[in-house]
Amino acid sequence: MNPIAFDHVWKRYQLGSTHDSLRDAIPALLKRLAGRDGHEPREDEFWALQDVSFSVRKSETLGIIGPNGAGKSTILKLLSRITHQTRGSLRVRGRLSALIELGGGFHTDLTGAENIYLQGTMLGLARRRIRGLFDRIVAFSELDAFLQTPVKRYSSGMVVRLGFAIAAHVQPEVLLLDEVLSVGDLAFEQRCFGRISELKAQGTTMIFVSHDLDAVQKLCDRVVLLRDGRVASEGEPAEIIRRYRTEVISGAPQPSRDGASTSADGTLAIRQVLLRDALGQPVETARTGQPLRIEVSLCAFRPIRQPTLRIGIERLDGLLCHATSSRGLALLPDGFSGEATVSVEYPALNLLPNVYQVTVEVFEASNPIPLAALRQGRYFQVASDHHEQGTLHLEHRWVMTP
Repeated sequence: MNPIAFDHVWKRYQLGSTHDSLRDAIPALLKRLAGRDGHEPREDEFWALQDVSFSVRKSETLGIIGPNGAGKSTILKLLSRITHQTRGSLRVRGRLSALIELGGGFHTDLTGAENIYLQGTMLGLARRRIRGLFDRIVAFSELDAFLQTPVKRYSSGMVVRLGFAIAAHVQPEVLLLDEVLSVGDLAFEQRCFGRISELKAQGTTMIFVSHDLDAVQKLCDRVVLLRDGRVASEGEPAEIIRRYRTEVISGAPQPSRDGASTSADGTLAIRQVLLRDALGQPVETARTGQPLRIEVSLCAFRPIRQPTLRIGIERLDGLLCHATSSRGLALLPDGFSGEATVSVEYPALNLLPNVYQVTVEVFEASNPIPLAALRQGRYFQVASDHHEQGTLHLEHRWVMTP
């Protein structure tokens, strides 16, 4: 029998109370009880999950991806019994360990050391067993200097360190992981992924929720794509991730000609952002190693003093891949006004396949606050013939020495 099973699960959240008195609340409660199995949507409720079904086999790692608000974290909260489903049934077999909320399960007035014992006890471990794991947990978290400090004084990164160290070392049979790992620093994140790989090799059943699609593809055996609280598709990681990236590109709002972003005082507009290939043709998909030009069309309705542009490329999960500034280049004259087009040219784009977005900021003189900014406005995809993973294509060659 599969360790994890979701069977036609629905989850409803109430969007606040509309009843000011007991006289109003009682009839409303009776109506709700009488119609609780109905499917009629109401203005004061939100269905976070709608008829979701899936299962996870023993030793399998299931990835769950989708846009914000799709229901990913709700699934983990239901499995952890933090909340309960409205309809349907679910099952978890085996000792479950979860890291799904920052500080979830910690008693903030207790010290780090006391919380290790508290968490272990809550998972059903004997005190002797916790004592045997204690040094390994502390060594992994690298928080030995703060063990006698109350958790309420920990930073968010320290909370994640302690939470993951506990969750990953109590020998869980089922492990749930949410996006909270991104709070830690890069070195700790790499250790986390290494530990996840170890648990996977040991046969731990896992559900991994993340916006890091490369990590999902690397760690997961199967992926579920959620959209609006429903299962949109399910299958092999590379195919589901490719489908999700395509959906993001096709559904993303693109800048329009009549103003993608305008300054608060209406003095400057970022009219349009275009991507062009080596022939100067507009493109939506760039290729690794090929030239790419990013064009930004501006319109200033008053003279802008010492204008500076900052253009960045971010991955869909927010990772900044490259940013450059025109400061000191005098691309635009002092007192710039009217229309102009400024471009950044990449002779060879070394990004590997993923979904990216262009960000644009325009500054005036030494003011650190952008006069106008465009974020989440121009998305594009990168394709490649290279058999590589990661973020960047690095020039390299293979050599075999006899």
